[in-house]
Amino acid sequence: MQSSDQVSRAYRAFAPLYDAFYGKVLEPGRRAAIRGMGLNPGHRVLEVGIGTGLSLSAYPRGVEVVGIDIAPQMLDKARRRAARSLLEPRPELRVMDARKLELADASFDSVVAMYVVSVTPEPERVVAEMVRVCRPGGAVVIVNHFRTESRLIRWAEVALRPLHRLVNYSAELDREDFLRRTGLQVVWSARANVLGYSTVLYCRREPVSEPASEVDPTRVTAATD
Repeated sequence: MQSSDQVSRAYRAFAPLYDAFYGKVLEPGRRAAIRGMGLNPGHRVLEVGIGTGLSLSAYPRGVEVVGIDIAPQMLDKARRRAARSLLEPRPELRVMDARKLELADASFDSVVAMYVVSVTPEPERVVAEMVRVCRPGGAVVIVNHFRTESRLIRWAEVALRPLHRLVNYSAELDREDFLRRTGLQVVWSARANVLGYSTVLYCRREPVSEPASEVDPTRVTAATD
């Protein structure tokens, strides 16, 4: 298991290449997650592992966005991107370990982690912290790749293995095991990105009775309290 310092060093080296590899190709998943949260002006959102701020253009104006990342070099790029954006209020970007959030309990309406749980040490601790800082009934959203039996996707994973090693990415995270270990209750899920490579998991902080379903993320509008 990598330490926080090791993860930070890996992303320090990868920061100049991050947008090229994870920009356009993963953009549909980011937009589906943000659209699915049904955000309105005045809502407060925490994005865990915001990286270089590729998601910022998808947030509606009037939403208060707080983004954290363990790598200062990634956040330097995110700050420059935020300065060019039309977002008001201006996003708050902070260096922070997602396993120990320096944030108050129940202080966000929604908490999202996009393409994070397969690269972070101790994903269960990360999710527990996400749940802690989300208000009761708020949205906890995960966007990630989970293990698949698709031969085409498996072939792509083999081709990308050297890149995955650089950031300690695991393509073998099992969705059901992840949900069991984190205790997340899925309200709806959707496939996103090329070949359905990624999955958007929309969860509520409190357990829900609705069964999880596969949906078209372009047609989902999450209920808001």
